Amino acid sequence: MRPFRLILVAGIMVLCIVLLSSCKGRSSDRGDGSSDPDISSRDGFVIRYCPKWQPQAQFAGIYMAINKGLYAQYGLDVQVQELMQASDAIDSVSEGSLDVVPLDLLAAIIANSEKTRLVNIGQISQKNTMLLVAKKSKQINSLADFEGKRIGIWRSSSNLITKAFLKEQGISMQFVTIDWSINLFLQGGVDVINAMRYNEYHQMLQAGLKKEELFIADLHELGCRIPDEGLYVKPEFYQEHPKQCKAFMQATKDGWLYAFSHPEETVDVVMDLMHAAKIRANRAHQIWMLNEMKKNVMPSAAEIGILKKEDYQRALNLLKAEMDFPRDIAFEEFYPNGAK
Repeated sequence: MRPFRLILVAGIMVLCIVLLSSCKGRSSDRGDGSSDPDISSRDGFVIRYCPKWQPQAQFAGIYMAINKGLYAQYGLDVQVQELMQASDAIDSVSEGSLDVVPLDLLAAIIANSEKTRLVNIGQISQKNTMLLVAKKSKQINSLADFEGKRIGIWRSSSNLITKAFLKEQGISMQFVTIDWSINLFLQGGVDVINAMRYNEYHQMLQAGLKKEELFIADLHELGCRIPDEGLYVKPEFYQEHPKQCKAFMQATKDGWLYAFSHPEETVDVVMDLMHAAKIRANRAHQIWMLNEMKKNVMPSAAEIGILKKEDYQRALNLLKAEMDFPRDIAFEEFYPNGAK
């Protein structure tokens, strides 16, 4: 009898373990996207996110949503994947090995040129933050003085807005591809360079250049009002998990609001991430970046996370005019959260 009892007890224990594992699996894959204050991030619905660049305050909303457990409060387990090129990230989302990727609006629309591969679940940037910067010592004091000069532009799709602006203005320049560095500009190798206000422009000031020494063309102020970065998933993922997508975006917005309300704490977190990644960390630069991102992400509280129909249509019209874009993608198809 004793061996039989031992076998029976062992069998019951195995059954309990199997049932518990099954319940945990279902809770990790639940479909309602509701917030559960007691749930840990380990038990949440997994969302795999790939950053656009190395750790910096440009992504503070994501960092603080993770750091403060905001995703977990919405029943999500956000897993940050290794950095990859935008084209590789788009392919990874389409193939299902990534769930969410940040992209510039123009790049995301272009990725949908043949069919809809990506949909926007939230618009982080509300402005075009691109600047074209030149030294006045190069006899550049107006846009007309750009004609025939050498301009440093990035290799990535972020250069699309610069090229489109110059074409619209009828300005012909010599393009020199650069890799996210201002060194060639500082050394006089190019006459003009594209720069983000929250990043490279401040690097120039830290390198010793003074604002009054520079001619700055602010593309947003000059009417090129196409916002930068949004968050994208493949349409099938959104259709299967709409509540989780909306929860991810809401937690990300909460992360940005926390970051802007607690700037010193946020910069501490950013600096720790930069040190862990073994990249150069400049606190003054990260403070500048966070302050500028606030102007970009939240020009007003009502705008945070929203893709405006007029911004989308402006971007689509530009692509249709400049590169004979083959499709007229409906706003509600590209941005299902905006469907009424």
